[in-house]
Amino acid sequence: MLKIRQLVGINSYDKFDGKHYMEPISTVIISGVIYDMLKHSISITGSNIKTKLREWVIDDAQSEKLATAINSLDLNDEMGEKAINKQLMSSNEVVTLLSQIQPSNIVITQSHSGTGDNVAGNKIINK
Repeated sequence: MLKIRQLVGINSYDKFDGKHYMEPISTVIISGVIYDMLKHSISITGSNIKTKLREWVIDDAQSEKLATAINSLDLNDEMGEKAINKQLMSSNEVVTLLSQIQPSNIVITQSHSGTGDNVAGNKIINK
């Protein structure tokens, strides 16, 4: 997904009044997700879409509606990301559903004093 954002000049985080915010989800981002799902023969379901879009707040009802709208389009695993994006943009229903999905605002604040690591999330050590 980062590659797609770089190609179209979208930064995942931009400065706004000293705080980070994420751009609304777009057809460019979702087309990359759908492309990957088709390429790897992953079913386009609400659950799978919700898993792939974990950076955005999307509830089960929204993800199911989005999956239904996407499945109604003529998409296949032979299509590239641009062709998928074109199909998504041509669907008023998909565009409307995507506009309702909001970015997740997760803030992690850490304080550290002393020695040792200050890790948020999982620490992976390769041995």
